[in-house]
Amino acid sequence: MRQFRILDYIIIFVLSFVFFIIQIIGAPTLGTVLGVILFAAGVSLVLGTITNLIRLLFRKVES
Repeated sequence: MRQFRILDYIIIFVLSFVFFIIQIIGAPTLGTVLGVILFAAGVSLVLGTITNLIRLLFRKVES
């Protein structure tokens, strides 16, 4: 499985954020469902990225 690049996370987060805004404004049900799913996916990916960056920092500190 290939590693996500930072750009991938940025694109996914922006997409999920856009869907989240659409949901807030009041979209059809499909938009709301997609917005919730994509926003949750974006948040979890961003949290995963932060976790990976912290791990990398700790590895560099240890070595």
